[in-house]
Amino acid sequence: MRPTETLSREHVLLILVTKAAEQEVRYMRDTGEYRREEIGQLVDFFEFFTEACHDPKEENLLFARLCKRGLSADTGILAQFYRDHHEFTTRLRTIEHWLRKDKKDGPQDVAELAEQLDAYLNLMRSHVAREEDHLFTLANGLLTDEDQEELANGFDRVESEEVAEGIQEKYSELAHLLAGRPTETLQKEHKICSLVLDAAQREVDTIRPIGHFEVENLDRLIDFFGFFTRECHEPKEAQLLFSKLAQRGVSSDVGLLAEMKVAHEDLGKRLESMEGLLPKARSGGRKAVTAFLDEMQAYIDRMRAHMMKEDTDLFPMVSHVLTQRDHEELARAFESMEWQEILEGVHDKYFDLAHRLAVK
Repeated sequence: MRPTETLSREHVLLILVTKAAEQEVRYMRDTGEYRREEIGQLVDFFEFFTEACHDPKEENLLFARLCKRGLSADTGILAQFYRDHHEFTTRLRTIEHWLRKDKKDGPQDVAELAEQLDAYLNLMRSHVAREEDHLFTLANGLLTDEDQEELANGFDRVESEEVAEGIQEKYSELAHLLAGRPTETLQKEHKICSLVLDAAQREVDTIRPIGHFEVENLDRLIDFFGFFTRECHEPKEAQLLFSKLAQRGVSSDVGLLAEMKVAHEDLGKRLESMEGLLPKARSGGRKAVTAFLDEMQAYIDRMRAHMMKEDTDLFPMVSHVLTQRDHEELARAFESMEWQEILEGVHDKYFDLAHRLAVK
């Protein structure tokens, strides 16, 4: 195997983790929160695998040999990659500083962390693409057969040390773990749903004593539950996750999965009932308003219980039942569905609506 092929293999892991980190950036921007454990794992990967294992193969071996073959380390393409490596280190230290400050001094601006991580990831994608498209092709043209063999032997020595210390296995497993956690998408959407459920509860508590309401607020709530929850969130579960669990032998007729399916059906019926009752409640009749509020309260309670059951029981089970390949396939399917929502403007519309409702 050519040395550049070894580096390309490691680039695959880097891009896997980059994609996982991009999901964390989206999570932070969507929810205004960050997940300390996940961010810590990402920083650990980028610091120890990228900076301590991958980059030294490039700088100490490949780049050094290319300098012997006439490339300048101070100008041109090689100089740019040296600068990239330095910038990676600087940006990662800035992220680590933010995390330490958040832990020591209390909550910091999550938007700042999202911006810092996003800049790091954009540089990573650009850097990897330029190495794959330009540097490695140039290297294979410049290096002699003897160079290739000596570099391959040098890479083998480095990798032998990594294998002996368990580094390769640890970070390969971590990369696939970070990249293949589709339930995180669902948990993020649960956070957004919770914001709107809180807003719905405030509406119920405000309206019930006085018997009248602002139509616009309830229209927005029903719009969110009807489109985002029913049309965007639940299909990821019912059509993708539940189906994959059933393929792996989890019964859809009895037990936890059956309970989740029944909950979806019940939530759908209650939502349809609210949609039917809202026009009558608009007329201002006390009885109609009470009937609508009772149905909304039942929906809120049922939805909260359902999401808690998924978060605490179903999602932990997923990691034990599904294979790594299952996780990766689901992650790709979720990503495809979510990107389609983004392209259609649905994602931004309903996440923005959730945050507007949350601050009313």
